[in-house]
Amino acid sequence: PLNGPIVNFGFSLKRIFSWFLFEFNLILYALTRKKSERPDVVIASSLSLLTFVSAFLLKRMFGCKLIVEVRDIWPATVIEIGKVKEKSLFAVFLKKVELFGYKKADGIVATMPRFDLYLSENFNISKKVICIPQGYDETWVSDSDVIQVPFDKNYFNVCHSGTVGKANNVEHLLKAASLIENENIKIYILGDGPLKEDLIRKYDKLSNVVFLKAIPKNDVIRFISNADLLVNMWGDYKMYRFGISPYKWVDYMLAGVPILVSYNGYRSIINEANCGFFIEANNPKLLADKIVEISKMNREILKEIGENGKTYATINFNYTSLGKQFLNFINEC
Repeated sequence: PLNGPIVNFGFSLKRIFSWFLFEFNLILYALTRKKSERPDVVIASSLSLLTFVSAFLLKRMFGCKLIVEVRDIWPATVIEIGKVKEKSLFAVFLKKVELFGYKKADGIVATMPRFDLYLSENFNISKKVICIPQGYDETWVSDSDVIQVPFDKNYFNVCHSGTVGKANNVEHLLKAASLIENENIKIYILGDGPLKEDLIRKYDKLSNVVFLKAIPKNDVIRFISNADLLVNMWGDYKMYRFGISPYKWVDYMLAGVPILVSYNGYRSIINEANCGFFIEANNPKLLADKIVEISKMNREILKEIGENGKTYATINFNYTSLGKQFLNFINEC
């Protein structure tokens, strides 16, 4: 591995510096490789976009294929959420690097199901594109250890798992909790993040909300599998019309629990697996009403919905299956 500085949550100058440092170290590393160690293919996985340039240099250096993997659409995403101004030199530079990477790639792998639409709308280039969603390692679903969970079986237990930050819209769930405080429902926030302490102070009087510390990745799926409903909130951004494939959905589906997603983008995976519900984003009242509605559903039906997700994810999202798709795509490019 090429080690770099430890970077905290969020977008920062330190993170940008780490990009440049990584690319510099990568080129130095490549220059020291023997002929027998030269690759057949170079895979440039965003983020950072600067890897597109380094990967192209490696492609020319080794005479091999270049596959660009897009996990986040940059800089469009950070421009839309307001972290970078569209006409800033930094954004203009990243746009040029992005276009360069797409043009020089022999093929593009994206986690977004409609990335081909993004290419057609924004760039006049024709490339082989495939959507390969996020996957999972089988160690994540191991049943070797017993996990203690705080869920109260006298309640309908709703859980959100993940970073408590701006992008996760956890406050929408807390606002929803304030509207259903008299229902037989408890809401659990599992994870840490930059907004957690502020939200604890702001909503400390809610009797139906429990904040939990983050737990090891390998324990998450078994932990949340004890909930009755898993929730995931997204902001209302145009970029989502190309679809998303978050790790959170993979974890949630493998847990075998129904999923409620507030989201205005292109709907996929959850509806395809028939394992949950989509509702409009940025609407705590609707979120509250839907949680109450689901809590009153037949438990056997909810169990079946949850199992749908587990079956779908087990078949389609394991790394062995996704790896074969990736390899076949590389061979076709």
